[in-house]
This record gives sequence, C-alpha cells and structure tokens, in this order.
Amino acid sequence: MTTPVGESSLTLAAFLHARALASTRDRLAVDILCGAAVASVALWARPQGWVALASAGVAFAMYGAWAVAERQLQPSAEPRRQSVEFLWFAVRALAGTWGLLAFALCLFALLGMALGTWIS
Repeated sequence: MTTPVGESSLTLAAFLHARALASTRDRLAVDILCGAAVASVALWARPQGWVALASAGVAFAMYGAWAVAERQLQPSAEPRRQSVEFLWFAVRALAGTWGLLAFALCLFALLGMALGTWIS
C-alpha cells in the first residue's frame, strides 16, 4: 500500500503531541484518574495478570500527566517564571520516562503471559 502524494507519514511522537494539544483538560484528568485507579486496584487485588494491568494503568496516567505538561509548555503571550517552566519541563520528562517504562513492562508482561511456561 502506498501513501498518496502530499500526505506525510505521522510518527508516534507527532501523533501523541497532536492528541495532547487537541484533548481537553477534562479528558486528560480522566486519563490520569482512571489510570491511577486501574493501577491501584490491580496492585491491591493482584488478579491474574496484575502486572500487565498495573503497568497499563500507570502508562495511561503518565500519558495524561505528560499531556498536561506538554500543553503548559506551549508558547503563550503571557510571560511565565523560569522556575515554573522548569517544573513543567521536569514533569513532562518524568511522566514521559515513567510512561514509556510502564508501557514496556506491560508489553513484556503480556508476552510472558502469552508464552507461559515454555521450556526450550
């Protein structure tokens, strides 16, 4: 399948950035709260596959936190203090790092569940 002329291929980073800017604050708050709730319940109840559930919840919560920080770091007409901007930058960096780690853990947990106890 070929892409039409003039249509650019969108990378994952560009897609997430565009989605973060297009999402409402309420939607991002729901992402944070629901992700934290899923992770908390999975850690508390420890059902079958709890690692995958908890890490998926953390990944969603961290996406919401990253997106809020990404929106705050967009250029604006009003001046901001440098310390506040640095704090938003730190939140964005930490949320992005923890979100990627949680996503990787979720993938490995799902792979471990799919493979089971295979012995080669």
